[in-house]
Amino acid sequence: MNTPTTNRFFRFTSSNQVYLKRLLINEITITSEFPYILNQIPFELTSTPSKVWKQMLLDIWQSKIQHKGRVSESVMWVFHNRILINNVPIDIVGDKLETLVNSTIVETNKQMSISE
Repeated sequence: MNTPTTNRFFRFTSSNQVYLKRLLINEITITSEFPYILNQIPFELTSTPSKVWKQMLLDIWQSKIQHKGRVSESVMWVFHNRILINNVPIDIVGDKLETLVNSTIVETNKQMSISE
């Protein structure tokens, strides 16, 4: 006989996780007004994340950049399978920014697996 329970068990599989695929260098926009600031730096993700995952990523991003000086003025958007970062200082573009974004994604996946 089946007995109803209030306990829920979830299994978080690797197919539910989202990873950074690549930095889309050919889509970076530089404005002439502020040559030290890059606008619209896009990253491609391996899949389209859920709404909960996106919100968690944005929260973790804010906590990571809060104490990073000029990086804290950067804004992140997540849509479909892309991340777009605006107002990025030119001195952190490349490996530094990609490392920061990747560590944020890894932390988001870890938090999602814990919460599920």
